[in-house]
Amino acid sequence: MHPIIQDWDLSILTWLRAYQSPLVVWLAWVAATIAWKGVLLWVASLVLWVKGNRILASQFVVTLALCTLEVMLLKGIFLRARPDLWAAQQLHLPMPEIFSTEHSFPSGHVLPCAGIALLLTVRYRDWRAVMAWLLVFAVGLARVYQGLHWPSDVVGSVVLGVVAGWIALRICTLPQVSRLVKSLGSQVVSTREDAHPAKLASTSGSEATSSKDPAVSSCSLSQR
Repeated sequence: MHPIIQDWDLSILTWLRAYQSPLVVWLAWVAATIAWKGVLLWVASLVLWVKGNRILASQFVVTLALCTLEVMLLKGIFLRARPDLWAAQQLHLPMPEIFSTEHSFPSGHVLPCAGIALLLTVRYRDWRAVMAWLLVFAVGLARVYQGLHWPSDVVGSVVLGVVAGWIALRICTLPQVSRLVKSLGSQVVSTREDAHPAKLASTSGSEATSSKDPAVSSCSLSQR
């Protein structure tokens, strides 16, 4: 990493971690847990699909898939040590870098949150977009405070998340993808209808009786 960026990272990281409070530590843990591996965002995609908002759900899925791919590829390319591992290296402590999770850039917590925040900004431009970006800020701040990421990791992850969200929007506007989403949605609807044939038959039978039975029609007219 460039010495200027590293000095900037160290100054911000040292300034943030100078304030130690049990409440702040707990809040940082909560923010990081909410964004852990984007699990809640995947769940949100499923909820959107079930509720019928399949276009936004497909955008969520494509964005999260791209974010996951970015994290997997770039961590192995940059191999940037996390702050604690970097400090151990500077002090020549025996702390070998064994697991890929010890790589600092990009942040698997911040990146998908930023991608989803872009989607909500493009689609809604209201309080939902504001809340999404506040979550991005909170998660990034929490990860730096925990000493698990450098500030430049967070900034770069936000940029990568925005790029992933933008690419997902372009992909989901392709005619082939739109037809696929509509086809999957219609299959879900037909499956639900096949699961309740008796209810549909009784409903259609009652409608047919009310429309064809003259006694029912005359009775309703006399009541009026």
